[in-house]
Amino acid sequence: MRHFIIGALIALLFTIPASAALVGADVTLTGFIQNIGVTNTSATATITSITYSLGPAGDGIATWDTDTAGGVASDFLSDPQWFQTVTWSGLSIGPGSSWSTGPLDIDLIVTLLPLNVTGGTLDTTGSSLVGAFFLVNFDSGQTAGANLVQQAWATDQNLTLTEGWGAQIPEPSTLLATAGGLLLVGLLRARRRA
Repeated sequence: MRHFIIGALIALLFTIPASAALVGADVTLTGFIQNIGVTNTSATATITSITYSLGPAGDGIATWDTDTAGGVASDFLSDPQWFQTVTWSGLSIGPGSSWSTGPLDIDLIVTLLPLNVTGGTLDTTGSSLVGAFFLVNFDSGQTAGANLVQQAWATDQNLTLTEGWGAQIPEPSTLLATAGGLLLVGLLRARRRA
């Protein structure tokens, strides 16, 4: 029985993924969350790209207007003057190093259909930031991210990006299959001894 338990524990170890060093970053958003500062807080990984998204477009949701501050725009509205996401690629921000850019130009979608966007209205509650997020990718293949805080645009945001943000949780069926397999191996082994 003791050998079975040892064998089961070894088999279980093979189902646990090897963990790499944890990665992360600190992000500061200032000037109506349009200026960006990023510090790489990981021990060994280098940041290779940064994504700043205002989330899915909709009525009352924030959007970017024209200026990308050196990044590449995506997730365009029906008029490509406005877009939801900016990505900066080809970066090399080593551990402990910082990077900054800006300003972007934030506006508010009054209505998506027909498209009506205003630059004269400021969100004072943060309701326009539902779904907004910040994401960094590392040369190790790992990712760290965080959702923006739903607060007034005029209030600076300090985000701590963590690995596993939005990570998938193992499905119970997978864990059940692993446990069932181990039980079957144990039963077959016990039967063979009898």
